[in-house]
Amino acid sequence: MSLRLKMTLGIGGILLLVIAVFVVLASRSQVRHRLDLAEHEADLIAAVADRALSRAMGLGERDVVQAILARIGEHPSLAGIRIVNSEGRILRSSRAEEIGRSLPLEQRPRSSLGVGPVHEVQGGVVGVFRPIVNGPSCAGCHARALPILGFLNARVYVPTANAGGDRQWTLVVLTGVAGLVAAGGLIWLLFTVVVGRRLNLLAQTMRRVEGGTLPDPVSDSRRDELGQVAASFNAMVARLADARRQLEDRHAEAIRRAENLASLGRMAAGIAHEINNPLAGMQNCVRSLLKSTATEERRVQYLEMLREGLERVGRTVGELLNFSRTSAPKLADIPLPVLLQRCLRLLEYDLAARGIAPSLDLDADVPVLRVDPQQMEQVLLNVLKNAMEAMPQGGDLSIRAGLERRDGRSVVRISVVDTGLGIASADLPRIFDPFFTTKDVGKGTGLGLSVSYGIIRAHGGVIDVQSVQGKGTNVMISLPAGGG
Repeated sequence: MSLRLKMTLGIGGILLLVIAVFVVLASRSQVRHRLDLAEHEADLIAAVADRALSRAMGLGERDVVQAILARIGEHPSLAGIRIVNSEGRILRSSRAEEIGRSLPLEQRPRSSLGVGPVHEVQGGVVGVFRPIVNGPSCAGCHARALPILGFLNARVYVPTANAGGDRQWTLVVLTGVAGLVAAGGLIWLLFTVVVGRRLNLLAQTMRRVEGGTLPDPVSDSRRDELGQVAASFNAMVARLADARRQLEDRHAEAIRRAENLASLGRMAAGIAHEINNPLAGMQNCVRSLLKSTATEERRVQYLEMLREGLERVGRTVGELLNFSRTSAPKLADIPLPVLLQRCLRLLEYDLAARGIAPSLDLDADVPVLRVDPQQMEQVLLNVLKNAMEAMPQGGDLSIRAGLERRDGRSVVRISVVDTGLGIASADLPRIFDPFFTTKDVGKGTGLGLSVSYGIIRAHGGVIDVQSVQGKGTNVMISLPAGGG
């Protein structure tokens, strides 16, 4: 059962109870009112009869007394009128058959009654015992020692509810029922508008939180209890979001540390191989040079081998230095075709040796770039070398460049597409990580793309890679047309 229905039934039950109490009290009030009317009428009839009978009783005219009582007894609301002595014996009555009878003990008037009238209720009849006080006119028939000679007992029917009263009560009951139904509908509507919708929104948001989603805060700015609940719930969700972010950050940091340690291990192995091999060769050359038996020609060969070994070590150390230092680009204007053709000339021998056919496709509207020529040349060489190494059996290398609109600004887009081995989908998210490489130990340190990524970002550009394993790779570099 919904809270809305519970509240409606609860308040409706309370209203029904209030209406029932009102009906009971009103009914009792009506009964009391009718009793009061009957008592008043009995008092009035007894008073009138007392005055009418006092003269005839004083003269001892018993027939006249009986006639007066019979005449008064004809009143339709009167159940009877009679004269009763102190012992409860009926001396005179509007009903001749009652004369001479004695009243039951519980109905007899008490001799200790005072001089005021006394009322009694029996069933639907209200009676009044009006004392007949012994006076001077009664001295001829009654002793003076008796203060009360008897009682004038007038009995009146309690008025019943007439047709008009029944209609009034029916109208009251129907009005109460209609009011109860209307109040229930209004309570339902009020609860739906003021409470129900807000509770539903809060419940839906709680279910989303329970499902693991941290939604936007509940928009409830009302300053009532539900508004306070919503504010507390929003604060709890905000704390949960902060805790989740902290947990995710710590988890990501732990993953980064683990990856960095793994990368450092791979890098250390690669650097050791890159440096140790030349050093071993250089040591052999030095030992040979120290021997006096070496000819001049052999000495020149050993010195050349020493030079090559030192260059290889220097190149490896240079890559590490390029990765570690962050130098600001020294911007200069340079045409993109000039930059690309220079890179291709530097790699011309290696391209031909690997059987790779390069192609250059440049749009006529490619503007002059404002970049650091040396850093941009380093980026392009890194990308082109990676493409070459991905095609050990030869292939096609396509370089395209053109002007595009992106996010409301002009950018120069450079695409380097090869038909090589491609990159595994699991490795794509990590190719820009420092020290990450898929090459064999000694074939590279994994810093080329990481350094290139930093250079492109420093120029305000973007570098992205799309690759399908076994089909090739597309490296896309986007640079602002006006420079960084």
